[in-house]
This record gives sequence, C-alpha cells and structure tokens, in this order.
Amino acid sequence: MSFLDRLSGVEDLKFNAQRAIMTIAIAATRADGDASEQEINRVKAMCVLSPVFCSNAAEEDLEAIRFAENAVNQLGWDAVIQAARSLSPQLRETSFAFACDVVLADGIVGEGEREFLAEIAKILELDDEVADSILQTSIIRNRSG
Repeated sequence: MSFLDRLSGVEDLKFNAQRAIMTIAIAATRADGDASEQEINRVKAMCVLSPVFCSNAAEEDLEAIRFAENAVNQLGWDAVIQAARSLSPQLRETSFAFACDVVLADGIVGEGEREFLAEIAKILELDDEVADSILQTSIIRNRSG
C-alpha cells in the first residue's frame, strides 16, 4: 500500500445529527463571504434553543462547532453534501430552517446568500413549497420592526 492509498476515504467525515446541522449552519455563516457577529450569535443561540442541542454541555456545543468549521474549511460544499446525506428528511427541514435563520440574522440578504439558500434547499432535497414555507417563517421570525 502506498502512502497515497492511505488518503482514500479521508474526506468521509463522521456525522451525527448535531454535526450535520452545525456544518450546514456554519456554511450559512459564510454564504456572503463574511461571518457577521449576528450570524455567529445566531449559531450559538441555536445550540441553546434547539431540542437537537439542548441536552449538550457547552463543551459539546463547541465540539460540534469546531467539527463543522474544520469540515467546511477543508471540504467546502462536499462537507455540506455529506452532512445533508446523513440527516433524516425531518432534520433536513430543521437544518434548512437554521440556515435561513443564520442568513437572516444580520438583516441583510445578499445575492450570495440567496444562491446559498437555493443550493442548500436542493442539496437537502426539499420541495420548493416546503423550502418556501420554511423561508417565509424565518423571515417573519427575524423581522426587526
């Protein structure tokens, strides 16, 4: 076996539901090229408020965030695709809702973020009607005035 053979399969990350959802949320923070403070705060709030993360200790949340950051840094969209494949249909909807909330957190939705949400909805295999409903709910939830 050559040393290059040892690299096969390295890109296969070990996702659980928390890591997968967090990977998609972290990718959403970077959709416009810049992770704003509001977007980072939304990811932290997600850990506190979501039933997916609520039983975690703070260190477990940080581990999920670190895993997601490393995955996105190393693999980009491939990490997002692997994360999506590991989720049940219901948690795919949940992860899209979190992605919408992260994108909307700073009150500005640029073209890159619009494209990100469209692409992530496809990767998550969401029907257009379901994706639209989730997005509309997120818009309502994130209004500031």
